[in-house]
Amino acid sequence: MSTLKAVAKRAVVHTIARTAPLTWRWRRPGSLVVLMYHRVLPKDSVVRKSEQPGMYVSPETLDLHLSELKRYFELVHLEEWLRGAKEGAPLPRLACAITFDDGWRDNYEFALPVLVKHDAPATIFLVSDYIGTAYRFWPNRLMGLLRRSFAAPGSVDYPEALARIVEPVLAEARVRGELTAEETDRVVQAAKAFDEKEIRSLLETAETRCGDFSEAAEIVTREEVAKMAATDLIRYGSHTATHFRLGGRTALQRLEREIAGSRRDLQALSGQPIDLFCYPNGETSPAAIDLVRRHYLGAVTTCKGWHSASGDAHLINRVGVHEDVSNAKESFLERISGWR
Repeated sequence: MSTLKAVAKRAVVHTIARTAPLTWRWRRPGSLVVLMYHRVLPKDSVVRKSEQPGMYVSPETLDLHLSELKRYFELVHLEEWLRGAKEGAPLPRLACAITFDDGWRDNYEFALPVLVKHDAPATIFLVSDYIGTAYRFWPNRLMGLLRRSFAAPGSVDYPEALARIVEPVLAEARVRGELTAEETDRVVQAAKAFDEKEIRSLLETAETRCGDFSEAAEIVTREEVAKMAATDLIRYGSHTATHFRLGGRTALQRLEREIAGSRRDLQALSGQPIDLFCYPNGETSPAAIDLVRRHYLGAVTTCKGWHSASGDAHLINRVGVHEDVSNAKESFLERISGWR
């Protein structure tokens, strides 16, 4: 049955990939697809072993994407497209905006050369407090703890609430003798049930209990931010001050710091106007959306779909593209088709 399902899935992907570009001709003028990337990691990068599968593409896959996009779309700066839509100016019939979340250093090392090759504009959503620091996002910290406790059982003393989701996965992995990226991703997804303050506190406790736990910095530096901006291809948006998820009930003072404060800091750091916002993990609340509306021209979510000139500029859909679902021409075209 699994073989039949795989064959059927390939047939569907093939059909959509062949047909979608034909149907795009009948889309309403002013249609926009916004692509969501995170990391760009070479195929031989050891970092892939400690990263969620849905978080990266290879430089070669990014190159393939841009080559295909240029056949069908006009590549645009997202804020320029939004400003044109707001002012009622003529828009490209089909446009595509490239976005990267978080501000990873590999965006500078591996994505930038490909973007320059294709003269492709892009927005990188930066977490203002972490630029140039050794801070690591909590999913990566959790995956690091998982690898450590798998390699040396008993080396990490997890708080009880965290142990409940970690230990069953570790037990399964030890039976097989391998901890896979899919299993670590499963733990990360389960940990998202904790609110932001709780998961950070739990991880800090686990890290403190097991002593020194430093790993290489992975966030862009101020110098790299400046070098990318100098290309005139890269523009920046805010991804909050501390990548704080905004879906819960958060004090207004904290929201102001994460949403408005990050904008001020990034403008001072980059020398660019910061007109765009990205909701961490795609999580929103009425209070957060209201504040974003007051400070930004537009904002992107993680909801899948295309955007239009009549759509809500502060709740823009995107299409996530990553290696395991878009590393070939057909799978990429199916992914951005807008059919599902």
